[in-house]
Amino acid sequence: MPYDSRIRCFSSSLFLNIWMLLAAVIVTTPVRAADVTPKMQPKIDTYKKQAAMWAMDPVIVKAVKESNAKGPIPMLGNAKWRELKESDPIVKGLVDNPAGQRLTKWMNADPKGINKIVLSGDKSHRVAFTSMPAIYIGKGKPNFDESFSGKVWQQGESKPDPSTNIESVQISAPVKNGNDVIGVLLVSLTAANLQ
Repeated sequence: MPYDSRIRCFSSSLFLNIWMLLAAVIVTTPVRAADVTPKMQPKIDTYKKQAAMWAMDPVIVKAVKESNAKGPIPMLGNAKWRELKESDPIVKGLVDNPAGQRLTKWMNADPKGINKIVLSGDKSHRVAFTSMPAIYIGKGKPNFDESFSGKVWQQGESKPDPSTNIESVQISAPVKNGNDVIGVLLVSLTAANLQ
């Protein structure tokens, strides 16, 4: 093989290897979260106050109390949940129930700012939502655990929402019956709107 041909072959091979390595790095690099900036915080604080007010709405409190009395749907853990489709009657029922309709109304009133709202009961099971969340049982996640302890919680960074894949900052607020925390209201804020 002539010298020029060997150089071209080597160059093509090197070029291809570099592209394959770069593609592998891009595919395997985890999504990086972005810190919440001081400019974003005032808007987030306003949403946190709103979420705390929504958590006191009588329709929301009633839905959580009724769901807590029944408990989570039997045999429906996170693994089984992931097998369900948006069109499944269980999923549609949690969007279409009165609390789900209320959540959807709130989200639709601010479509640039809010991309998902999820209501959970005392066992961290889903009571209602605007779109199907990634999991059915949220215990062990800070958005549930912190608010179920009575605090309004805020994610410290923006990152893609697990179910919508929209860059978001999640916040959550406790749902109370009197002084007792009975559930959690999670709101996923669209990060681009907070800039």
